Amino acid sequence: MNTARQRTFLPHILAILYGLAIAYASLQPFAPWIPPPPGTPFWPLAPWPPKWTRFDVIANVLAYVPFGLFVALIPRRASPLARIGVAFAAGVSLSFAMETLQMFLPTRDASLIDLFANTGGALVGGACGGMLVRAERLRRWLSAAREHAFIKGRLGDVGIALLALWLAAQCNPGIPLFAVNFEPGLPSAAGLAAAPDLAATLLEAAQSAFQLVGVGLFLALLLRDRRHVGGAVLLLIGMALVLKGLAAWLVLKPAAWEAWLKPGVAIGVAAGSLGLLLAAFLPRPVQVAACATALLSSLLLPLAASDATAMPAPLTLFNWRYGHLLNFNGLTHTVLLVWPIAAAAWLFALAGRPGWGRPD
Repeated sequence: MNTARQRTFLPHILAILYGLAIAYASLQPFAPWIPPPPGTPFWPLAPWPPKWTRFDVIANVLAYVPFGLFVALIPRRASPLARIGVAFAAGVSLSFAMETLQMFLPTRDASLIDLFANTGGALVGGACGGMLVRAERLRRWLSAAREHAFIKGRLGDVGIALLALWLAAQCNPGIPLFAVNFEPGLPSAAGLAAAPDLAATLLEAAQSAFQLVGVGLFLALLLRDRRHVGGAVLLLIGMALVLKGLAAWLVLKPAAWEAWLKPGVAIGVAAGSLGLLLAAFLPRPVQVAACATALLSSLLLPLAASDATAMPAPLTLFNWRYGHLLNFNGLTHTVLLVWPIAAAAWLFALAGRPGWGRPD
């Protein structure tokens, strides 16, 4: 009975976190307001057909696919059709709530097209969840891999979800790897790079080093077997590099897509790797303290340079529509700012467990 609860709690966490991300991206005040047509009593009753673009529809569909997938995996025992129904209901409810709030906020445009696209994405995600549940061998393999690799219980599920959230935020190539603020040294739209600054390079290197040590120790404390720490950290760094590089290639202009990996970041990754190698042999209570210190230091370090904290997103370097880009940049930046605090809270909960989170 307890094992079943442990296996189904991770989809709950992922669905909640992703739903919060959708709400933030839907309501953040970055886009210009498009008021409803005069005389519209409620947004679904607006004159038809509403304005729409192919890009908007595709983006809204894709945004709700993971949400539908996570929601479909929540029920313990349900048929694939029932899981699709749950995903559909959750998608309609969330999208309707967001569109309704957008009608009254001076930042958004409520539209039935968005509601239909979001619901379609949730249906696709629900269908994927139903197929995953029916794939008995794959489902058992994923469950066994989770139980074998990571600490048990809800605390382990929350840690896995936080790690997945950090990895997803690496999709923004305007923020360097293992950093929390936008890169001030990216080249301009004309392809001219900013003059190198030693202080900025050192600050960037220190931030990347602290972040690498913190994220690496977070993963090490999440694992059940310390013998797997080295390979797991290398895999995590490799996945982050692939995501960042692929995102840079896809959404940055050709003049800038190779510039996201700066010298300061490379120095910080090298120094952080050495520090992480030394910290891996420390006792677990010391690792908890070192992890929290490193993560919070990476968050507070940019305060030493006021221009770094106020650096806006380099919009001119992105080969993407600015309306969605503002939402994307705002969401990923906020996640990276909040993540060290959430991870430190997780570490505090871990430290309160007997044996510092060791498996039973």
